[in-house]
Amino acid sequence: MPVDSGSTERLDFAARWLRDGLAVLHPSLSVYQIQADMTNALGCLDSLRRGGVLATTTHLLVHATARALAANPAIHHLTAGSRCYRPTRVDLALSITGEASVAPVLVLEGADRMSVAEIASETARRAPLARQADHQLLAGLRRWGWLLPFGFMRRGFFRVMNRSVRFRMKAAGTFQVSTVPVDWALVSTFSASGVLVGGQVRSRVVVVDGQPAVRPMMDLTLSSDHAAWDGRAAAMFLSAVRTELESPRAELP
Repeated sequence: MPVDSGSTERLDFAARWLRDGLAVLHPSLSVYQIQADMTNALGCLDSLRRGGVLATTTHLLVHATARALAANPAIHHLTAGSRCYRPTRVDLALSITGEASVAPVLVLEGADRMSVAEIASETARRAPLARQADHQLLAGLRRWGWLLPFGFMRRGFFRVMNRSVRFRMKAAGTFQVSTVPVDWALVSTFSASGVLVGGQVRSRVVVVDGQPAVRPMMDLTLSSDHAAWDGRAAAMFLSAVRTELESPRAELP
């Protein structure tokens, strides 16, 4: 078989920094999954949209996650180096589309004190700013990344910074939320204590009161740092998120 004649190119320094950062950020990963019945959540979403709120299931998931963490303060913490940080508010990082393989995040400070409408408005307002900041960061790395020209130097930098609570909070808050256009996805936690990924809402046959029924379902996949969360904490959190999404409310606050 002839050798493929495709071309090769050297990675620029922005790509090298990202790769070295990913090489360092590899916490002990544990994965858990649960399904949520989105019937009531979609009803709330329709109500919000009729009221002029441009909300999506992503905003509902952020709202439910923030409330679940606020209601369970014992499992809401971030471990960095030899320190365990327990915040008084829930700062959630929301993944948004960017230009690199690692998506930029928008940190919503005090998300547990926001309504769905406020989360939707804040996301729409700040997402372009987050993308611009990510573009400027990549441009800066391409221009000045050569100041640490060797991979071991960049990885050493990330190892030191990863022990800083302030650095990790700025990078991804205490927890991260993402949605994907597939049923489910497994992702790295990066610098957060965990990442909750909501899949696409699909109609499925489930058992309701002992009878088969077709309901709109969403897979919720939690990737967590096992050094921070054990199985009990993960199960408690996922159950709380599901309860928030399935609650029969006329309209979410």
